[in-house]
Amino acid sequence: MMRWALILLALSLPAHAAGVEDVMRGLAAVRESRAVFSETRSIPELDGALPSRGTLSWRAPDRVEKHTTEPVEERLTVEGDTLTLERRGARQVLSLDTAPEVRALVEAIRGTLAGDLPRLSTFYDVRFSETGSEWRLALYPRSVRLASAVQSIVVTGRGTQIATVETQERGGITRMSIEARP
Repeated sequence: MMRWALILLALSLPAHAAGVEDVMRGLAAVRESRAVFSETRSIPELDGALPSRGTLSWRAPDRVEKHTTEPVEERLTVEGDTLTLERRGARQVLSLDTAPEVRALVEAIRGTLAGDLPRLSTFYDVRFSETGSEWRLALYPRSVRLASAVQSIVVTGRGTQIATVETQERGGITRMSIEARP
């Protein structure tokens, strides 16, 4: 019985691998995209969720921008190895080389948008599944330091569009819904 289970498992692996490779190849082909987002952050100490909304943009090979318009205007831009945060007239710049945990969080999104599975696998144990035309990428931090703050990041999508990003943190859950814009 165990032998048949192992044979069936072995036969199912190439289809699973082909699925993630197909999704990653499709994402890698997208050179530029724009979207709107709505996000809620649930913190156990609060009765309600903290909402925010804004726009997202991606330009290959490595530029991601999250522009929050509500409740407080804020712009977070990552390009190359530099993260820039602009809020209330103040500007902070951080080199990702000096912040490995921040780099890992950035790469969860940037690596997915770039369709770069080897890059994602550097920072995360990657688990992929498909149901019909929808896919799910579950990322579990390899770094003990990052895992102490973030338990998982789950990205879902359809085709080359990311639909949601859910981050399970020690202090709560952040859910982002994303809708592509031309």
